[in-house]
Amino acid sequence: MKPKHIPRLAYVAMLFNIVAWGMSWVSVRSVLKADIDPGQLGALRYLIASAVMLPVWLYRGCPLPHKSDWGLVALLGIFGFCFYNLGINFGEQTVDAGTGSLLISFQPIIVIVIGVMLGREKVRWVAWTGIIISMIGVFLTAMGGSAGFTLNFGTLLILGAALSSAIQTLLNKALTKRHSAIDTTTWAIWVGTLGLIPFAHDLPTAIHGLSTPVALHLLFLGVVPAALCYTIFAWVLTQVPIATAMSAVYAIPVFSVIFGWSMLGERPTAMTLIGGAVTLVGVAWVQLLTRHERS
Repeated sequence: MKPKHIPRLAYVAMLFNIVAWGMSWVSVRSVLKADIDPGQLGALRYLIASAVMLPVWLYRGCPLPHKSDWGLVALLGIFGFCFYNLGINFGEQTVDAGTGSLLISFQPIIVIVIGVMLGREKVRWVAWTGIIISMIGVFLTAMGGSAGFTLNFGTLLILGAALSSAIQTLLNKALTKRHSAIDTTTWAIWVGTLGLIPFAHDLPTAIHGLSTPVALHLLFLGVVPAALCYTIFAWVLTQVPIATAMSAVYAIPVFSVIFGWSMLGERPTAMTLIGGAVTLVGVAWVQLLTRHERS
């Protein structure tokens, strides 16, 4: 593939990811409504993802990270897949979807601020404008939720998940400078899975009791939003500025609302729709600005 085609493919890949990750919120809520607790959900989802990555790793010749990178890989797996999923799964037990989407949407800001503070990223004020517009849109989306805002221990868990995801993004960007995206994701998923298993109890019984719809949701969560999308995202971070990649994350709640409406009957309010539109305007602002600068 010619290099000039790579940025366009990266934008297509980002669109695929935000749609799939938007759907993942609906799948998580669907599984948690069944007799699956948050610990079991995390472990089952990433056992599936680990199994998906194994034959790919074997086909690629069983690559391993440089010894100097083992620590970074361990941190990537612990923060990006263990802590993040525990925070989301346990947090959604007491925090409504509107508040959850608002809290997790602080992740792009955290990533960009840390990147700027470390001197690894430069973000122009016009890009900050688009990011702020997106934040306003997310806030309006959360305000439109039927349950309003809930502030409790679950809030802290989801904020912790946002911080963990931000750390994951920065570690990903560092590791993919020396290793391929698919290898980095494979190693991190395996580490994260090992970290999730102790939080799951009686997995054989949970697996035996899975209904077909719940099993399909788990299969989707493990294969697409986990194994496939995180591999794609690691590659995208090597192709576009971090502000561009992270601004797209703001559109995830918009797709979550759409899927929640169509699949779970969670009808959005007028405020939610307005917030979604504002969010997309902010995302488009940053994306178009970045493409103009690259051209």
